[in-house]
Amino acid sequence: MHVIGTAGHVDHGKSTLVRALTGIDPDRLAEEKEREMTIDLGFAWFQLEVEGSVEEVGVVDVPGHRDFIENMLAGVGGIDLALFVVAADEGVMPQTVEHLAILDLLDVPGGVVALTKTDIIEDADWLELVILDLSETLAGTILDDAPIIPVSARTGEGIEELRAALGERLRSAQPRSDKNRPRLPIDRVFTLSGFGTIVTGTLVDGSLRTGDAVEIQPAGLQGRIRGLQTHKTGRDVVRPGSRVAVNVSGVDADELNRGDVLAAPGVLRGTLMIDVSYRHLEQATTPLKHNTEVKLFTGAAEVMARARVLGAKAIAPGEEGWLQLALQQPVAMLRGDRFILRRPSPPATLGGGKILDAQPGRRHRRFRPEVMERLRTLAEGSPAELLLQKLRRLEPVQLSELIQQSGMAEETAREAWQQLADAGDVLRLEQHALSRARWQQLVDRARNVLEAYHETHPLRQGMPREELRNRLHLSTSVPTAVFNRFIDLAEEEGIEETGTVVHIAGHEIEFSGAQQKAIEDLMARFEQAGVNSPSVKECREAIGTEVYEALLFLGGLYQLNDDVVYTKDQYQHLVEEIIDFLQTHDAVNAAQIRDLLNTSRKYAIALLEHLDQKRITRRVGDERVLTPQANKVDRV
Repeated sequence: MHVIGTAGHVDHGKSTLVRALTGIDPDRLAEEKEREMTIDLGFAWFQLEVEGSVEEVGVVDVPGHRDFIENMLAGVGGIDLALFVVAADEGVMPQTVEHLAILDLLDVPGGVVALTKTDIIEDADWLELVILDLSETLAGTILDDAPIIPVSARTGEGIEELRAALGERLRSAQPRSDKNRPRLPIDRVFTLSGFGTIVTGTLVDGSLRTGDAVEIQPAGLQGRIRGLQTHKTGRDVVRPGSRVAVNVSGVDADELNRGDVLAAPGVLRGTLMIDVSYRHLEQATTPLKHNTEVKLFTGAAEVMARARVLGAKAIAPGEEGWLQLALQQPVAMLRGDRFILRRPSPPATLGGGKILDAQPGRRHRRFRPEVMERLRTLAEGSPAELLLQKLRRLEPVQLSELIQQSGMAEETAREAWQQLADAGDVLRLEQHALSRARWQQLVDRARNVLEAYHETHPLRQGMPREELRNRLHLSTSVPTAVFNRFIDLAEEEGIEETGTVVHIAGHEIEFSGAQQKAIEDLMARFEQAGVNSPSVKECREAIGTEVYEALLFLGGLYQLNDDVVYTKDQYQHLVEEIIDFLQTHDAVNAAQIRDLLNTSRKYAIALLEHLDQKRITRRVGDERVLTPQANKVDRV
């Protein structure tokens, strides 16, 4: 599951583009439709092929107008990709630059640029100038290498190219982190008759399941999940990165607000003070001075705060530094979360950064060396965090190679690995190391691939394991033993192996009424024919190749060679007759078997050659004798 956030300065054109991509109008409010302007968050989704499987991609449509940037900030966190929208008839606008700066500060992992309304541009030189100006604006930002796709939502031109570009970017996206800390920043709260309280948001970590107990922070309200939906489809479980609607019991809607966080009990709690690393935007008009009043945006939350500058008198435009933010109201957040600071009046984005400590516990002395040293250590990360970052860049990789490339002393790296393993952040497949996020991505992708396979091939028990390995792009990157271990562990995730095929647990082959009737008619032919059974070709023609292959897999039919096939009961009966004969005779030849079974040489030879392959008999000249292990060999 992936979530795309639309950003940029276009309103009516941006929402029109979302409709063209998804078929869904993201503008929910009557005022939005009247003004043809996105005011609050809108939501849509569409299907996209990612890594060989069709996945649903959520879309968060955020306001583009400068007056509603603070609503935009509630929806842009937690996205996997930015769809940055610029109108060809306007080009780069001040709000374009501000939206881009916000995406940069939030460290959104890349994106695609849609240059809309190209159908109304008649001057090719103008379009070329707009693209050149846009490329210069994107330079040095997280969208530096983003493809610029000219599109027209009205005519449909460029829409498929845009879909392809989005799919390509999502294929190379890092898997969503799963540290088993389920939390969902709430961006919308409402009630439904007969259901009660509903909250929506993007699940940024961990998994949620129907029936789970939850907390709503920072208030600490207790509730339980009655139901889950993604894109209006009910789910028993949802994974990180999903757009989720949660039906919560035990909590009234009027007790909740945008910016609250639904989480597993004990995962996080509210705080009134945080330590952060901060970057002041180069386009800021003044330095950030000590004790400046600011608006803090993190997750879906918005709160007034005082910015205490640490280690310096002020932070100049374009520079970085440390802050301790004193909040007017508690907010629930964790170390590593990103944030944005804005000036309350006149409103403008000042900068942003990363939370280093969500619970510092006390107010710092501004210029104490030990405070600066602690902040630097927090910013660089612990050995475990640094090792996990390295793993995410290399995986799947042998553990010995990961430790060698970590840049740490071996003992330190191995201790860090053990910390990650104890926390469930990593696992080993034989000698290879894998992050929990990458593991879950592989499992989810395998599930998607197998579900699509079952839908396309309902008469097959599952996908051949090597085909699945290729579809997961594990054929050359990891040894066979690692893939075998992946399949073993995936059983806990509802993925099973039967014989040489892999399938979703509980999947069974089911025949239609017409197919079942054809099977019964064929079985009657076998019963009537006895040892002189219908040929393989006749069977395939009678019931169809897919049904025939299904019966072979299920054991209803047993094929000896390219021409001869029996029902399982017939085969077992014929084999027993031959073995009984050999137990009272030293040897047997094809002519004797032909007479014994009252059949033709074709069937006699097929049976004897098959028994040779099964090592029940052994050929000696023109005759067969029983092997010593004949009674120990599985005959089917």
